[in-house]
Amino acid sequence: MTVRAKDSRCPYVKEGDKMVIRGTMVDLRETDSLCTVALGAINYSLYMMANADDPKSYGRDERYCLQCPDPETRVVFEISRTPLDE
Repeated sequence: MTVRAKDSRCPYVKEGDKMVIRGTMVDLRETDSLCTVALGAINYSLYMMANADDPKSYGRDERYCLQCPDPETRVVFEISRTPLDE
């Protein structure tokens, strides 16, 4: 999955930054920034997107947005999934 910052007021997570998750691991080589507050807030959605046969059964599309809960540094993340190369 790819989590990309679409909008940000955070000094550490810039618009366009991405987190790449392969399976249950964050790919640190391809990840631009990693915030534990944001990661904790979107963790369930990441798990669901990785494991759902169809995200629509969880009320989600293949691509959707979530917001970090920190009101001072609000970051809007777009979550999308792509199949891993096997």
